Amino acid sequence: TRTLGVIVTGLVIAVLIAIFLVLSSKKFSRWLSTLGSGKKKSKKKSKKPAGTDSDVEATLQEPDMPVVQDILPEEQPEPKLESEPAEELPTEPQAVTLAEKESVPEGNFEIISDNSLNAEVTEELKPIDNRLDPPDGLPKYKFPTLDLLEAHASGRREVSSEELTRNNNKIRAARANYKIQLNDVKAQVGPTVTLYKVYPAPGVKIADIKKLQEDIGMTLNARGVRVIQLSDCVGIEVANDYSSIVPLKALLNDTAFRESKAELPVAIGYTITQKVKVFDLADAPHLLVAGATKQGKSVGLNVIVSSLLYSKHPSELKFVFIDPKMVEFSSYAKLLKHYLAVLPDAGSEEDEANRSIVKNPKDAEKILRSLCIEMDDRYELLSKAGVNNIKLYNSRYKERKLRPDHGHRYLPYIVVVVDEYADLTMTIGGAPEARAASRSITNSIIRLAQKGRAAGLHVILATQRPSVDVINGLIKSNFPMRIAFRVASRVDSTTIIDSPGAEKLIGKGDMLFSAGIESERIQCGFVSGDEIDSINTFISDQRGYGKCYNTPYYLPDVTDTGAEGGGAGSLDTNNLDERFAEAARLVVSTQKGSTSDLQRKLGMGYAKAGRVMDQLEAAGIVGPQEGSKPRQVLLSSLDELEPLLESVMKG
Repeated sequence: TRTLGVIVTGLVIAVLIAIFLVLSSKKFSRWLSTLGSGKKKSKKKSKKPAGTDSDVEATLQEPDMPVVQDILPEEQPEPKLESEPAEELPTEPQAVTLAEKESVPEGNFEIISDNSLNAEVTEELKPIDNRLDPPDGLPKYKFPTLDLLEAHASGRREVSSEELTRNNNKIRAARANYKIQLNDVKAQVGPTVTLYKVYPAPGVKIADIKKLQEDIGMTLNARGVRVIQLSDCVGIEVANDYSSIVPLKALLNDTAFRESKAELPVAIGYTITQKVKVFDLADAPHLLVAGATKQGKSVGLNVIVSSLLYSKHPSELKFVFIDPKMVEFSSYAKLLKHYLAVLPDAGSEEDEANRSIVKNPKDAEKILRSLCIEMDDRYELLSKAGVNNIKLYNSRYKERKLRPDHGHRYLPYIVVVVDEYADLTMTIGGAPEARAASRSITNSIIRLAQKGRAAGLHVILATQRPSVDVINGLIKSNFPMRIAFRVASRVDSTTIIDSPGAEKLIGKGDMLFSAGIESERIQCGFVSGDEIDSINTFISDQRGYGKCYNTPYYLPDVTDTGAEGGGAGSLDTNNLDERFAEAARLVVSTQKGSTSDLQRKLGMGYAKAGRVMDQLEAAGIVGPQEGSKPRQVLLSSLDELEPLLESVMKG
């Protein structure tokens, strides 16, 4: 038995050794590899006629067969581009060859145009039912008609299909130079800029496309090229060869403005997606407009004012125009007894008409302080009525739930339009009174912006100097809605809308509209000076016995010594601290308005240092507090300080 077991074990071991030698031999491995390659070749041959993988991949991307035919030609040139050396790709002959290839249908190219701006006026705008009794109701008031506005047909240019096709081919050629595949391209034609919606092939990174913004601009030989990311594709904004005018008449005739439910609707312009942009100034609630000179800023302000004149009754809306340049808003002086709010301190009716448009910083400081008083008075009325906004208050007043003999009255919206804000606050080399007035203007505007929304006060601030010393943090935080026209640099664009892009605009009303999150490119509407004069004349020629026809809307009177806006007279010279002059010299010499410095260097306590700093602010030596930062010193040298100290001590 033992001998049999040994024999069987030996035979098994011998068989295993033989099998091992056969499997490890070269002939067997060569035969095995030949057998595997034959199977692969047969699989490839079976795949080519069937086309199952490509069909499945194309079916996953798009179920329609025509799209499969568009995608398949794009897969064929890939080996050629990869086999060619990288040095030859950017050469001019290669770009021409690619452009010629793009002339062959590769993907889809769709042109989306819109003719809504050419629509004829079939009916006038619906009048507003104010439902107020005379004399405030003005039941016989007639709104201006759209016939007063011009169509500007001569300023319209159609974008040719040749231009669109040429740009499409150049965009595809630029992408092919960098081996970026595109599926479809859609062109949305705008009045000034055309948006090319590019749908990249699967696997293409958006960042790779954005990197080529400058190269695309050079390839297209166009200015103002921007690459933006849309919800479903990548957008390339390319300026048209010839820009078109967007007339205000077409904006107001659009259903977006006609059917708007906004309290203060404004038709600002025409978007790049072929829609009329209408926003509610009451929800804004304040608007910052900035841009370089001659880029459409003044026209944009006139479009905003004209939209409000077409939408609101004189008893529902009042304007305060502050115009340091003295020429921008002069035509609106005709609206004194209909739409303007003024101070009640004029000596005569002629003087009141001349001062209806505020033209100097001193009057601007005074009327802004008066608006702050008006705002506080309105909040008292809202508190008595038990409501939290002006819309509910006026609704209750119309329903006769608020009694006039208890002090209640109808509260119109007040829109404050400030042009050239930088000129109002410029104090370099000015007298102490001018610096104090500048500080008061800034404080009043910030106060109106912080609290004015619920009381129906809205501020539109415009400037052509978008620097950080003009548009500071307090201004930006209280003006969430902003409009940026073309600026000189990327830094200016970031200052206005917190993102670059305004430096890429082409001017002539081309702007970026930001409502706080994303910016939108819009062609601003156009209204000429003759049209504005026609509107104002139409309104001012209406006479009657209503209150708004005979007198303007009077704001509360203010005194020169009032401290409502922190003016020059808010300093109590009788209660000056004994170390006021010493602290003033320290602050000016160090150019640092810090309460901690007064504590540390002059040995003051916390309360006393804060009181002295407030007195320095009231005297116009330092600016307002900006959080934890040191206050801005308004005087540059001790030579400027000494005359101010003498006048303060004598007073």
